[in-house]
Amino acid sequence: MTNKKLLSLFFLCNIFFNSFGQTLSQFEKAGLVDLLIDKSGKYHAVFQESPDHGKPTFIYYASSVNKGVTWSKAVNISNDNSGNGAGYPRILQDIAGNIYAIWKRYGNKKSNYPIPSVTLDGPGGYTFGTLFYKVLQGTGWSEAVQLNENEQAQNSWFATVTPRGDVMIFWTQLSPESIKNSWATWYYADYLRVVALNGTSHSAITDLNTPAAPAYPGGAPPQEGAINLNGYVDANNIPHLVFEEVHDNMQQVKYFDGKISEVIYSYPKYSTFNNFNAPAAILLDDKGTEHIIFKPAAATLESEQIWDYNPATKITTVLAAIQKQGVKISTFQTSQGPFGQMAISFQAGTISGSTECFGSFYKNGVWTNTGLTKNAAKEKFFHKEFIGLGGYPTSLSTLTRYDSKFATIAWDAQGKKAMLMNVAAYWTGGAYSTSSPSIIFSRLE
Repeated sequence: MTNKKLLSLFFLCNIFFNSFGQTLSQFEKAGLVDLLIDKSGKYHAVFQESPDHGKPTFIYYASSVNKGVTWSKAVNISNDNSGNGAGYPRILQDIAGNIYAIWKRYGNKKSNYPIPSVTLDGPGGYTFGTLFYKVLQGTGWSEAVQLNENEQAQNSWFATVTPRGDVMIFWTQLSPESIKNSWATWYYADYLRVVALNGTSHSAITDLNTPAAPAYPGGAPPQEGAINLNGYVDANNIPHLVFEEVHDNMQQVKYFDGKISEVIYSYPKYSTFNNFNAPAAILLDDKGTEHIIFKPAAATLESEQIWDYNPATKITTVLAAIQKQGVKISTFQTSQGPFGQMAISFQAGTISGSTECFGSFYKNGVWTNTGLTKNAAKEKFFHKEFIGLGGYPTSLSTLTRYDSKFATIAWDAQGKKAMLMNVAAYWTGGAYSTSSPSIIFSRLE
């Protein structure tokens, strides 16, 4: 690529990202992201990014004390010099004011072959790793705390703040027997565990089940493992969970209400659905009603859709349905807000065109649909109209398209929403093309 083309690309990407809002990432190789607005009103962001091609994917942290107008320079908080990368991060605050950054590190320090990054992993898991967390201490971070006896045994996980204000982490992992005999596939991760954080210390790890034994010593255990684990803890400190299992060659979405589990959806038999980038999630509205949000198999429907399932009434509501041929919903994300507010962001587009970001927001019994990128308000992809927020760019030129890949929503003390989004600008000229996935901040209200 000539210097002239590189210079043009530099200015193009600067114009593109500056028109969105503040850019937090530094190397245009960003991944998944999470946003916290703490009790004092300070903004905290954690996100994946690699400093260069071939380098590990690390977790970076940045903060803002002026509601996202300016941000601190992002700092690497996950590098342990092992050469291993890190997966989807979360950032949460407990009732004591402790702020935790949590992530899953890939690989094993004992191995001579580090795993700098992976493709088959996401918020729902899939690739095995080790959970770590750090605690924000003033302007710096504590040492990393490992949350397991064995490295590279944990798969799917989620973190939540309980009604009592505790930060708890749930995960699935391999049993000691499966670790010993190297049965390391997600559907063997049938060991469900939980821990409560307390600053740089934590509770004893609690086993929530007994993993199944193999039929004979050294053999494979039953395929009773779970992936795409998500949920919350109720006022009685009881977990409510949603996850996927495989039974009789069929992937199933299952819901656990604190007492029993039930299948709420089955994907087509003998088909593989890698939903780890779009795992089902449970949200709670202002009446305490549970909403299980998931993406059903498009092959069994007239169009690609996002569903809202009520486990109490067994009623399914279609939140979004594609009405334009060739358009696909690539992924979606959910965010739980205060006082029963809920947010669902999802990305849709064509293979050769831009991928737009849309949002469905619930407050006081009403869903409001919003186009989170300007072209999203123009596109007639869906049966329901998505109004535009304004202030977002259209495609910059005929040579440029952009893809929204992931978004996360947070609320401040006044109930106002803010968003971090991973957006990649694709530029093509002659035989060259490049992309620049970056983390962009925008206020939504």
